[in-house]
Amino acid sequence: MAFIIRLLILAALAWFGFRLVRQLMGGPQELPKQTPRNELMQRCAHCGVHLPSGESTQSGGYTFCSEAHRDAYFREHPRQ
Repeated sequence: MAFIIRLLILAALAWFGFRLVRQLMGGPQELPKQTPRNELMQRCAHCGVHLPSGESTQSGGYTFCSEAHRDAYFREHPRQ
């Protein structure tokens, strides 16, 4: 049991040492987290995937995740 604890402590020290050296050498930094946009989520009428309204395609009062799904939906559900 003592061997496992020593191994875990050694692994933690190695990880912290690696992070410290990487930071001091100016290695790749973590990307800043993007703040969420306050957009209304829309559901694709064809596949049901939810996506932000700014990334959706809208036609005929329906919302779609792509133009291909818009075209497929209207082929399956012809307008009358």
